[in-house]
Amino acid sequence: MIRLGTRASVLARAQASTVGEAIAELTGQPVDLVGVRTEGDGPSAAPPRPGVFVSALRDALLAGTVDVVVHSYKDLPSGEVEGLLVAAVPERANPCDVLFSPLGGLAELPAGARVGTSSPRRAAALRRLRPDLVVVAVRGNVETRLEQARSGEVDAVVVAAAGLQRLGLLDPSVGVLDPALVVPAPAQGALAVECRADDRLITVVGQLDDTASRVAVAAERAVLAGLGASCDTAVGAHASWISERVLLLTADLAGHAGVDYARVSRSATVDDAAAATRLGTTVAGSLLAEPAD
Repeated sequence: MIRLGTRASVLARAQASTVGEAIAELTGQPVDLVGVRTEGDGPSAAPPRPGVFVSALRDALLAGTVDVVVHSYKDLPSGEVEGLLVAAVPERANPCDVLFSPLGGLAELPAGARVGTSSPRRAAALRRLRPDLVVVAVRGNVETRLEQARSGEVDAVVVAAAGLQRLGLLDPSVGVLDPALVVPAPAQGALAVECRADDRLITVVGQLDDTASRVAVAAERAVLAGLGASCDTAVGAHASWISERVLLLTADLAGHAGVDYARVSRSATVDDAAAATRLGTTVAGSLLAEPAD
């Protein structure tokens, strides 16, 4: 039995189930989903401590109570953990944000509409694009936030397209935000499948790796590292392949009000994650040097 650690939320289990099914097919062994509860999964008005979800999963992995864990890659801190290895980055889902509202898309929202998000990046983008909107903090899992918009607690919420896609909720009625207007979070839509560095499972799990996704994510995460960003930094980074070997990386950095704002785009020939990391580091340096609008 291979024990796959996951958070207990519906979305986390959906993500983990997909990976577990693939591992079971490769190994011919059953995979058991093991729920790892964290303080951030409980009902609380207060935001969880940064990294609390990741830490609980990694603690279980290091303790040997699970054999492999699945993270939303955008949640992982920039630094590595001794003894652990991201063995696979499966093919990435839609990296964009979506605005969910019974009132329509971003352009259709009336002045003064209340839009819910707890992301500094999303809040800054909304204030820049629609300064007439009222941005309010909302928390909870994807289903909870969608219900807040349906019930009228807020007029709209902004969430990741990938989460809706994995829950089977991404349909034409949901307004996908153009990444040229709202640059996604670094690594949004990607999963990280992590194992102990000395575990033979790495060879199997590595077969789930999608090179194009891993390389693009490496460029985006290098922007985070180059900026020394924290969870409070309003930073976006989106890498897209414009040819088989050429990667275009766009990143932006904004103040919380969305007024102080800079954006940089660079392209480069990229053959591996190391080259992508160099591109991301270059973009971060240019972003810091760019005069804010």
